[in-house]
Amino acid sequence: MTMRSSSISHVPVCHVVYAKFPADPRVRREVRTLESVGFTVDVLCLRTDKEDRAEVMPGVRVRRLPLGPRRGSRLRYAYQYVTFFLLVSVNLVVAHAFRRYRIIHVHSLPDFLILAAVPCRALGARLVLDLHESMPEIYRARFPRFGGSFVERLSVLVQRVSCAFANRTITVNPTIGAILESRGVPRERIVVVENSPDWPVEIGGPKPELVSGDSAEITIVGGLNPERDLRLVLTAAKRLREIVRIQVRWRIIGPGEPSFVQALRDQVSRLGIEDVVTIEGEVPATLVPSILARATVGVVSYQRNPLTEIATPNKAYEYAVAGKAMVVADLPALRRLLGDTVRYYIPGNAEDLALNVQWLLEHPSERGLLELAARQRIAGHRWEIMADRLIRVYQECLASDGVFPRFEPEREGSSEPTWRPSDGR
Repeated sequence: MTMRSSSISHVPVCHVVYAKFPADPRVRREVRTLESVGFTVDVLCLRTDKEDRAEVMPGVRVRRLPLGPRRGSRLRYAYQYVTFFLLVSVNLVVAHAFRRYRIIHVHSLPDFLILAAVPCRALGARLVLDLHESMPEIYRARFPRFGGSFVERLSVLVQRVSCAFANRTITVNPTIGAILESRGVPRERIVVVENSPDWPVEIGGPKPELVSGDSAEITIVGGLNPERDLRLVLTAAKRLREIVRIQVRWRIIGPGEPSFVQALRDQVSRLGIEDVVTIEGEVPATLVPSILARATVGVVSYQRNPLTEIATPNKAYEYAVAGKAMVVADLPALRRLLGDTVRYYIPGNAEDLALNVQWLLEHPSERGLLELAARQRIAGHRWEIMADRLIRVYQECLASDGVFPRFEPEREGSSEPTWRPSDGR
């Protein structure tokens, strides 16, 4: 259950994230949860040209540092991460002098960003490291030619050291939790907080049978990047148009590197599918539930690489909560999360993706059964459960600091353990 405590009212905490806020859905959920139970939350994050340097929301103060997100070569990543690290180091020490943070919650990537908070730990703050992904696996995925290199081995060492400095390490699924444990992170300091949406009500509903002349909508919302294998999705969209009797409209929505987004638009033109596919910019998070509610089926596409094999993206949870039957890349962590409640396609195989989408569109009864099954399965991973785990992490950090919050229940939840063994790596 999510709890409220009079003894933590206005306790100052800080979230540090190499991402935009409130655009990052995981950080947004966690900050909103903490604010709802009485914490006063500061956020240090990236800034784009169109965003204000500072912003005040109810219970939350955002300070955006003068650096925007960019992908690129290993040198570009190094420059971005080191620059952000230095900016955070200065801003965090200055802010801590005035705010006296009790907990500093650092989101990775990069893992070593937590070292910027070490001076604050020496001054009494507790540190929480939140691993959205696993950095060594990301390095192997994005730089496969350098597998086994010194930098890869260094990334494993940095991950271990970063977790050692944290009072608690949070991650997104049991698979990554097991990897951390295998690398020497004590089991009792690992907590899994999954990427469930915090939408207050269920959305969506059964779609009627589609007949010739009807149209279906497939909507993909999220970051537009190579790991999502969107080029394959576009090829599958072209193939689907050739084999189904109904019109299928594809909407691909989200932020991405301008060059990559332009390459997707160019591919749409080359394939001659401008009439059925649109590439659209980022939308406010508040619109995502209603956008997904209109979708006929969901597609969770991924390349196969060391990163995606252990990933459980927000979209898989959101489609399930929205009650959508899905076609999902057949990868270990996704299969562990969703079981037999979805249709799986072979990563890298556009024909298999198209045929599985076709099957869902042409079998409404079976599609309805999968919609119900996915929603029921994801109920055991709902945000109320994850919010309890997050609150318990903060409660333990405060208790170790001599503060013993007395929480009062607000809504029903779950008493599931915060960490359980994984059958993953």
